[in-house]
Amino acid sequence: MKCKIFLLLVAVCALSCNKKSDLKAVVVSNKDTLNQEVFDEEYESEPEEVALKDLKFPTTGKNAEDFVLEPCEIKMRAEGFLNDDDLKDIVIVLQNQNNRADSRATLVLLQQETGGYKLQELSWEAVSPEYLEDGIPFYDVGDISIHEDKTLHISLEGMGPVGSRETVYKFVNDKLVLIKIGTFHSGAGSHVASEYDLVSGEVDHEVTNTLHDDWPSEHQIKKFKLKDEILFANDDPDQILEKLPHAEW
Repeated sequence: MKCKIFLLLVAVCALSCNKKSDLKAVVVSNKDTLNQEVFDEEYESEPEEVALKDLKFPTTGKNAEDFVLEPCEIKMRAEGFLNDDDLKDIVIVLQNQNNRADSRATLVLLQQETGGYKLQELSWEAVSPEYLEDGIPFYDVGDISIHEDKTLHISLEGMGPVGSRETVYKFVNDKLVLIKIGTFHSGAGSHVASEYDLVSGEVDHEVTNTLHDDWPSEHQIKKFKLKDEILFANDDPDQILEKLPHAEW
């Protein structure tokens, strides 16, 4: 009888130990599952958005593509002769392919006699963002070109009252200087085309009356004076325009 009781106690103890072991295994398994879920969430989190102004562009490169860092894409490109040598230069406008409201970088790359290109000028002001922060298009259409007189032309067109704007730059004493601004705006009953010569300090406003069938126009000539040169690298042409004389229309 005592032997049977002893064997029964041993069986009860063994069963109790197995239950505790199974419970511990469940806890460990749940803990491992929790850790796995946390790891997956961290791994799948979206990367932090990079602004173009946070980038550090290289000073030299074998070609234009060497200056195109992530997340940049080339929005506009022009080739031609900008300085006094016979080597063809490149100008590129870079846009953030993940954020069309981000600042756009305009890089002037001068070709070197030893090969490759040097980053001569960088502007965050020459070309405005394609979109405003609220998602409204600003200067959404643009083009750049280098003319035979070694001038850089940047043409931008916007929606509605923004109108269009063309800026002309030229190297003066190894600095790219803004020498002309052209604008066009349409309004109720008229439109105005303005040509600002920043070297001579004169503006010609051509005001056209669109209410008449023959669209008559008149020219308004005004004088102005700038205190300093307007530089490609530093100055925003739209802010400069706010200080210049406008047509009365």
